[in-house]
Amino acid sequence: MTQEPRSAFNVKILLEIITVLIVMVGIKSIADYFGINGAGSIGIWCGIIVATIFMKRPKEKWRKYGLTLPKGKREWAINIGLALLAVISVFLVMGLILDPILSHYGLEKPTDVADRFQFFLGKPVYFILYLVTVVWIGAALGEELLMRGFLLNRLSDFFGKSKIGWVVSLIVHSVFFGMLHSYQGLAGIITTAFIALIFGAMYLISKKRLIPVILAHMIINTISLTAFYLTGGVVN
Repeated sequence: MTQEPRSAFNVKILLEIITVLIVMVGIKSIADYFGINGAGSIGIWCGIIVATIFMKRPKEKWRKYGLTLPKGKREWAINIGLALLAVISVFLVMGLILDPILSHYGLEKPTDVADRFQFFLGKPVYFILYLVTVVWIGAALGEELLMRGFLLNRLSDFFGKSKIGWVVSLIVHSVFFGMLHSYQGLAGIITTAFIALIFGAMYLISKKRLIPVILAHMIINTISLTAFYLTGGVVN
């Protein structure tokens, strides 16, 4: 059985990455055009469907990329501890480094970024539904599956499995993640890119466990969205 030439393999991987990203961004743009809430989550899950189709050719499963539930109390404790470490790291980097630097250079998120959340203010049922479907399932689970699970690993296939290859993959995937949040302006792009760096590093440090970064993503988004809801949109 002959192995696939490296150049052909790289072209195949690159086409998979580009196809998934085009589908994700394209579907999101269409959903945004029609004013559908959770457009980003819809785009993400369409990207996941396409990624899953690509994964079937080499008979890969999401388990390979770390989508497995911990077994027993000890494993759950380890995963939760890693998630909390990621959350603390994000808040420290944001509060002590990024926010001061961005403020110094006058970089702020556009004032209309939070407008998309206005519809559930004062409506607890809408808030909970949005939190569960869009924030937890769409963003926390979906983005971690696609960004840290599929994209980061596919990039490492392209750049190589060496330490340098993983570092380059980590940086490139963070830039992609930041650009997906371009609606938040330059400040939002920089912020989310650094969050992707932290989540990606935690994913690799934890030996490719997705549960810690999924939980961390869920915790951070839940805190920020709950603060927005409880303050009537003052905190965003």
